[in-house]
Amino acid sequence: MIRPAKLKDSKLIANIYNSYISLGSASMDKPKNQQDIAQWLNTYTDREGVFVFEEDNNIKGWGIIKKYSDRYGYRFACETSVYVHKDHKQQGIGGKINAYLIDKAKAFNYKHLTAKIFASNTASINFFKKFGYTVVGKQHKIGYVNNKWIDMIIMEKLID
Repeated sequence: MIRPAKLKDSKLIANIYNSYISLGSASMDKPKNQQDIAQWLNTYTDREGVFVFEEDNNIKGWGIIKKYSDRYGYRFACETSVYVHKDHKQQGIGGKINAYLIDKAKAFNYKHLTAKIFASNTASINFFKKFGYTVVGKQHKIGYVNNKWIDMIIMEKLID
């Protein structure tokens, strides 16, 4: 089941996210705690959200839709991301979450979905390609993580 995240899910969402942050190949963020995630849940607009994949009373992954920019002209653009617990990868969970995010983005009246992916993360690039995202560019040395510069691939999916 995929559903909107609740405050009680904040710790598990943070744990999954922090595992990706520690890898240094999927997020340029700093580690988050339960309160950080709760703040996300409390501050997102009605066109944003965190959504969890729950099975057997266990959160196995989550995805996010957040607006691309606060500027008015970007009101039809959002960014999406998917994170699956390391013990539940390769089970189709990420695909289910991403399909849900695309449907939800349509319901939120977004027309342009963006995914930002480490250039070295070919698995994620290929994952998003399966959902119709295309590579539109590469940002060189856009971030600095673990004492090295990071290039990012920018992907987009246009919704009619």
